[in-house]
Amino acid sequence: MIVSANEASDFLKSITGFSDCDPFACRIISLYNSYNPELAFVDYWMTADDVSGKCTGAIARNGSNFILFLTDNSDLDEISSFMRVAGASGAICNGKYSLKVFGGKCVTGSVLVRKEPFENLNDNLKIATPEIKDAYNFIVKCADENFTPPPFENFYVDVNHKLRHNTMRMYGIFENESPVAVAMTVAESDNGAVLGAVASSPEYRSHGYGSSIVKYITNRLVAENKAVYLHRAKNANVSFYNNLGFKETGIWKEYFFER
Repeated sequence: MIVSANEASDFLKSITGFSDCDPFACRIISLYNSYNPELAFVDYWMTADDVSGKCTGAIARNGSNFILFLTDNSDLDEISSFMRVAGASGAICNGKYSLKVFGGKCVTGSVLVRKEPFENLNDNLKIATPEIKDAYNFIVKCADENFTPPPFENFYVDVNHKLRHNTMRMYGIFENESPVAVAMTVAESDNGAVLGAVASSPEYRSHGYGSSIVKYITNRLVAENKAVYLHRAKNANVSFYNNLGFKETGIWKEYFFER
């Protein structure tokens, strides 16, 4: 069954009761801690066993985009039916599971994780939190076919809000007061974080700034006992993350529904 978070006895505790950290659970927890369920553009649900009432996963809505935390005990038929009537334009979930939906398309990629700190970081780099507009302009400048930046207004409002609620962070490496590399998380929970945009200026690629900013943000997160996840696009940046010691831990799948 699917139960509104408002009716669940303890929504967050039910999700975090699972023994292992999960990047999709992390995304839902982070969104919940950022935007409370009374707001019109978000909703949260717990999925539970019909007989025992035990939590089997969770669903979150942000606008018309959904995040699904699925487990081996999730009722995929029920969730598939729910997605069809909920007005979803997209949904991201563990690629181990398949929704029974019609129309639209889906894309997949690898989920990577690192839980150990890096050693021998370059202490001579100037690293700080960039201004949101500067970070956005830099990310847009460096974007490739695997990433389409959102409109600036949406980016600014969301990032500014989440920074104030400590549910994300971003850092940049600076040369001559301008960013040359930027990395940010898109979600954080008590025991996990999901890395989002990692951008490195093309003219500075030979300096290793991309690797350095990933190492820096990873170490900050690992020091807080957080597993660091990222969703890598299929066949993209394979050697970059392999060389950084990130390990494949699963597959992500994102559905895009026809409306």
